[in-house]
Amino acid sequence: MKKEKIYDFAIDNPLTDDRRKIIEAHIKKAAQSSGMPLRFGWAQEDARDLRIAVGPVEIEVRFHAEKAELFAAAPIWARMLFTDAKKVELKTMIEKVIVASGLRGPVETA
Repeated sequence: MKKEKIYDFAIDNPLTDDRRKIIEAHIKKAAQSSGMPLRFGWAQEDARDLRIAVGPVEIEVRFHAEKAELFAAAPIWARMLFTDAKKVELKTMIEKVIVASGLRGPVETA
């Protein structure tokens, strides 16, 4: 399966060990509430890359100095189930984790 870039998220602060722990806690909590089997870990070849597998879907989050990139790979039938509403839900969830981990401050709204 080929990974496709799904999102870019602006970040203001670097990924640290403490921020990794916060991100991991959010992933574990989301896994428990979803009831779906989930595996995740930081890539050995580059500790800035987070890999997550949920069923047939593989997700990779690459953390850079000023952004985090989200890539995903899934079979065609799983991609068809990824509706616009699900995309918004995923993006919102990831942004909350980015803010909660201190990678970025909250987005101000008018």
